[in-house]
Amino acid sequence: MEPAFLLHRRPYANQGALVECLTLRHGRFPAIAKGLYRGTRSSNAAILQPFIPLSLKWSGKGEVKSLLGYEAEGHAIELHGRSLYCGFYINELLMRLLQRHDPHGELFGIYSSTLSQLSQTTLHEPVLRYFEIQLLEQLGYGLILNLDVESEMPLISDRGYYYQIEKGPVPATNRGEWYNIG
Repeated sequence: MEPAFLLHRRPYANQGALVECLTLRHGRFPAIAKGLYRGTRSSNAAILQPFIPLSLKWSGKGEVKSLLGYEAEGHAIELHGRSLYCGFYINELLMRLLQRHDPHGELFGIYSSTLSQLSQTTLHEPVLRYFEIQLLEQLGYGLILNLDVESEMPLISDRGYYYQIEKGPVPATNRGEWYNIG
């Protein structure tokens, strides 16, 4: 069994679902969960939802795996209103930006932590920006946000900067072009 979250779920065939999984050691991959709405598995079908920490067991050699077993690894992370939209937003980012079968163990922990933070705050933007920055770091596109790239000195909080693509923060020469990073 592997720690996992579901990023997306949609109906498949008569009694199943096609799910997009994010796992600790195997990254993101699609899987088919069969027989969700009949027999003893129907009571467990409700746990195959986004924002519920899971343990998954699967098999298959192709692109799409078959789920063999699943169980909740804790309580659902309860997201409501704007928090729920933010949760779907980060799921969509992961679906669009992560390559399938490319493990990102550290990102799995960041994702779990971000969901917990979203469930406990009404200040969503800082949580989302932190997640986005960490996601870019994990994908190899990290941003320089702590140094003036011209002087290679730490940023000064009361000074204005603008972000020059492919370089980083550069001191602004006039107020019309600056954004205070501090």
